[in-house]
Amino acid sequence: MQELRTPAYFYTHGHLMTLLPAAAPLETITCDICILGGGSSGTYSAIQLKDAGKHVVVIEPNNRLGGHAETLYLPDGNYVDYGVEGVFNNELSRNYFRRLGVDWKPLLPLNKRTDFVDFSTGERVDPPAGILQALVSTFLYRSSIKHWTFLTRGVYDLPDPVPEDLLRPFRGFVEEHSLEAALHVVFLFSQNVGNLLDMPTLYAIQNFGVPHVDALVHGYITPKNGMYELYRQATETLGSDVLFQTNVVATNRSDSGVEVIVQHANGTRKLIKARNLLITFPPLMQKLQGFDLDKAETNLFRKWFWRTYYVAVVNNTGIPDKLWVTNTDPTNGLGALPRMPFDFLIQYMGAPGHSTSKLVGDMNFTAEDARDLIAADFARMKAKGTFPIEDPQIVVFGDSSPETLMVSPEEIRNGFYRKLYALQGRRSTYYTGLTFCSDFSSLIWAYTETVLESMNWDV
Repeated sequence: MQELRTPAYFYTHGHLMTLLPAAAPLETITCDICILGGGSSGTYSAIQLKDAGKHVVVIEPNNRLGGHAETLYLPDGNYVDYGVEGVFNNELSRNYFRRLGVDWKPLLPLNKRTDFVDFSTGERVDPPAGILQALVSTFLYRSSIKHWTFLTRGVYDLPDPVPEDLLRPFRGFVEEHSLEAALHVVFLFSQNVGNLLDMPTLYAIQNFGVPHVDALVHGYITPKNGMYELYRQATETLGSDVLFQTNVVATNRSDSGVEVIVQHANGTRKLIKARNLLITFPPLMQKLQGFDLDKAETNLFRKWFWRTYYVAVVNNTGIPDKLWVTNTDPTNGLGALPRMPFDFLIQYMGAPGHSTSKLVGDMNFTAEDARDLIAADFARMKAKGTFPIEDPQIVVFGDSSPETLMVSPEEIRNGFYRKLYALQGRRSTYYTGLTFCSDFSSLIWAYTETVLESMNWDV
């Protein structure tokens, strides 16, 4: 019997029992599938399974569904999407919106101009490439990666051996194919990788590959009332099947089913018995306290490194509306991309007087560090007179960490992702989400459908 990694529980006849003296029996919920996480993939899974007549229970630590889809609704009727902004305009996305009764509109840039500023100095700089040159180079980029057809679904469906070109730093790939003019576009979609040019080419493509380039052609859509509208409707549909402000305390998993003990923020605990467990959050060791992990799972989940990713809505900046300010570092060579940690873009999102700020750092970059960097960036622009900066205030701040889980080229070469996907179905446990697929909702939903099909629930 696998030892349970928490002192609060022990196994008795295959069940989880409390050690508390004279503890009352836990309320028990029996369901078909217990879903851990109510973000993009967890919510999509729950809706699909519910529509197939299955009983699901969603465990969500926060007080809302949606994960990285965060929307600030303002008193004047405007709103700011400061997380996910939209999804691919494809049949899968449109069908999902229709299922939840959500009207959509095209997602279009809301800026009339983009300024390029070196945030480390506060000074305005020249753009790294012209618009036409960047667009042409972006399609050359697509032509240079399209032969890796195993990556066109956004899944790490890697052959053995893994092509060495995918393991070398992206800088070499860009130089070999003369793609420098495309870097501004590539970085706009893959800034979450961090120091993009130093990372394996695989991670650049997984964040901006063939499906992402094609989505630029076919367009994006977004709910007419903000991205959170999708999850508000999903919340109404799922009702009491979602346990908010609830975390996993302990698990007992076997090939015949799973038992999960969860605890609400108020201390109340429940026992959930399910045929399958679907984990949709990034499986980091610190997020799996209390799980009965085996050696194979531990050996994989301990190898990740990742990026921290923070988002903020800022007002009183003095930066004109309908203007985007892109962080550009001309001292950083190829592409003039900023170095971590960075605020990569000050973005007008349609609400007068408000901009979004999105920051990327390594695992040690804290929320306090991010707030300080926002203030310092604006202070430098004010000192240089680049913009008539006033008194910037953070209206709302969000933490989307951990983001972009990665492993070393050596681990990729040695079959890390093959071993990772081999976990699907073991001990009645399945996985989906950004760890297993490119972190774009439409691609995650498509991959999630394949995971649900493998459960044999006739979804």
